[in-house]
Parts: sequence; structure tokens; C-alpha cells
Amino acid sequence: MKIIKKSKIIITGVGGQGIVFLTEIIVEAAMRARINVATSEIHGLSQRGGTVTAGITLGEGTYGMVEEGGADFLLGLEMLEAQRCVNYLNKKSVAVIDNTCIFPYSVNAGSVPYPDTKLFLSYLKKNISDVLFIDDVFNETEPVMRNLVVLSKAVSHSKFPIKKSFFIEAIANNSRGDKNKMLKIFQ
Repeated sequence: MKIIKKSKIIITGVGGQGIVFLTEIIVEAAMRARINVATSEIHGLSQRGGTVTAGITLGEGTYGMVEEGGADFLLGLEMLEAQRCVNYLNKKSVAVIDNTCIFPYSVNAGSVPYPDTKLFLSYLKKNISDVLFIDDVFNETEPVMRNLVVLSKAVSHSKFPIKKSFFIEAIANNSRGDKNKMLKIFQ
């Protein structure tokens, strides 16, 4: 296996957004790159629309768990869920966040307002290394592939530990949908 500096990734969103798929793609890309990889338990799968969070560690001595303040990357597929994972970030972290807002029951029922996303993004920009906020690219991308756009933006960041070519191979090998559309996102 290839020895790299340890890198930790948190993926978060809600059930049905493809967190398990992204985790599988990252794991396969790491294996193709010959990088040690481990994942933590993925929570929230039992209920579509419920919170889902996965941790991935890469490099020597990986163990899957990402501790508080330990994430190098946060891939947020939904705004509120990204906010819920802010405790995993540190000053060197990079966050890639989709503009998707999926209202929980309490917001839909009118019990509480949806949190202020502009305030959250402002907080991140002041407290972490880099924020890639995706707010316009999805007009031409099918909603089911939004997760791949977030991953593609993360992979294009200079600090991301796995090269794009390994993701192209992993997607081509694992995708059940239209592989050409999926691969186009990574071009």
C-alpha cells in the first residue's frame, strides 16, 4: 500500500442522497490508488430522510473513526446536516457543501425555522481553511447525481489525497446508472 499522510473525511446528508454510494466510491478509489482506507459505521440508513453520516480515514494506521476536530474534508450533501457536523472541523479543514435544503419534520410542521445557511457559511469561511459552496451547478445535473458533483469538487481541491483518475475508474466499475453521465461530472 502507498503511504500517505493520514487524511480524514466526513460525508453527511440525509437518507436517500447516496452517502453509502459515495463511501463505496471513495473506498474503491483509495484501494485503486493503493492507499490504506477504513470507514466507520454509517448511521441513519434505516429511515429515508433521516440523518446519515459516514467517516473515512486514509493513510497509515487508518481506523475509520473521525474524532471531533479531526476531519480534513467535510462533504455536506445537505445544509443542515453539514451544520450538524461542524464539530468535526478544524482550522485546516475543507468543506464542500451542496446548497440542498431538505426540511425536517419540525420545520415542515412550523415548530422551528430552518437554520440560517448564510450565517453558517460565513462562520465556516472565518474558521476553516476553505469552503466550496455549490449553489449553481445543478441546473444541468440530474438530482440523483448531486452527490457526485460534491465529490468531484472535493477531488479537484489541491489538498484531496486521491487523484481524480482513480475516481473515474471506481465510478466506471461500481455505477449501476448511466456511467457516461456520471463520468462526465468528473471531466
